[in-house]
Amino acid sequence: MTDKRPLLRAMFDAAVAAAHPDVILGPHLPAPPKGRIICLAAGKGAAAMVAAAETHYLDQLKLDPVRLTGIATTRHGHGVPTRNIRVVEAGHPVPDEAGLKGAEDTLALAATATADDLLLVLITGGGSANWIAPVAGITFQQKQQLTRALLRSGADIGEINTVRKHLSRIKGGRLARAGHKA
Repeated sequence: MTDKRPLLRAMFDAAVAAAHPDVILGPHLPAPPKGRIICLAAGKGAAAMVAAAETHYLDQLKLDPVRLTGIATTRHGHGVPTRNIRVVEAGHPVPDEAGLKGAEDTLALAATATADDLLLVLITGGGSANWIAPVAGITFQQKQQLTRALLRSGADIGEINTVRKHLSRIKGGRLARAGHKA
């Protein structure tokens, strides 16, 4: 019997390569606005997505670099080099201080948007852990404890994200509210 593992591995590698943001993201990105593109990203693929967005806007469309800014918050070890968009590596699945800072900076940057700007939000798996912005009355440490308890309880990701959404200043449409002028 022939070993199928090399063929299966090659097929898997080809599928992953075909789905990489460098390959698929550019054609789906919106045209540049009159103002800035504010790129806000979270999740394990956040850095790769913003790097692809930079390639699209800066290299392919020749956008003036001062018009592209943003923050990508990704899992530790998933950062990639970028030019204009800051990458923050943060905890996953349990959030850490870096994720708190990334979320705070993301909300602050979204709030600077104007009617001439585009708020481009890119989210992949892991984004709910990477963007941690507790609501008033809930501490960062309490959100960490809650995440650990939910993980231990066997709650599925949908249940975990529902709880996270209700205890967050960034999830559940709140980031859109922060950048509502764009």
